[in-house]
Amino acid sequence: MPAIFAGHGLAINAALNNDFAKSLSDITARIPSPSAIAVISAHWSTPEVHVTSAPRPRQMFDSIEFQQELHEISYEPQGDPSLAETICNLLLSSGINAKNDPKRGLDTSVWGILVHMFPDAKIPVVEISLSYHVDTSKIIEVGKALAPLRSRGVLLMGSGGLVHNLYEMSKNIDTKPPVWAIETDKKIAALVQSGDAAALSEFTLQNLGHSPAIPTPEHILPAIAVLALKEPEDRVSFFYEAFQNSTVSMRSFVIEREQG
Repeated sequence: MPAIFAGHGLAINAALNNDFAKSLSDITARIPSPSAIAVISAHWSTPEVHVTSAPRPRQMFDSIEFQQELHEISYEPQGDPSLAETICNLLLSSGINAKNDPKRGLDTSVWGILVHMFPDAKIPVVEISLSYHVDTSKIIEVGKALAPLRSRGVLLMGSGGLVHNLYEMSKNIDTKPPVWAIETDKKIAALVQSGDAAALSEFTLQNLGHSPAIPTPEHILPAIAVLALKEPEDRVSFFYEAFQNSTVSMRSFVIEREQG
């Protein structure tokens, strides 16, 4: 299976029929149908890595945006307790503390993108949290630990943002990005294109808290984990490149096997 990182933007994207939504639909049409989906979420932080294990995880409305359009969306796929257990075992075998979470539901960073990718909600979904104790370097180990799932038909995804500054964002979704956001997005894009998760990790560490483009780490960590899944025979390509609300990069990429 390919692996995907989606820059999810604000939650309202779940209710919009825009270019971003179309890009998610288009990328789904070009990849094999997965047996299950596992998403590393920027919106869920826990002491150790948690994995949703409810047979029917509830749909969470966790966004600060309370537009009625969001509450009119119903997206409730089945969970996959067996996959959750497998993920925990893979992480534990790699020295990363992990446990099942039978109470947690799926937050907007997960269902907000999947509603465009798999609108019929027929494929089981599990959500994976970020651990407080997993930094920009150790998140690479998370990605590598989950790599065997690709050969089992599981679509591994990260949901976050390569540039994500809510402190300086505009309420207008179409506001143009500042120069610092564009420049940092381009630098990160080059690192992603190279397929070097360690270089992206180091760049993040150097700029974290020092650059307005990366004021906090949680939105770029899922991207590092996904990039760590790249194997030598894979290629990395961007299927969406844009900004929303001035300071939120929607840049999204897919890792897939070279043809031929």
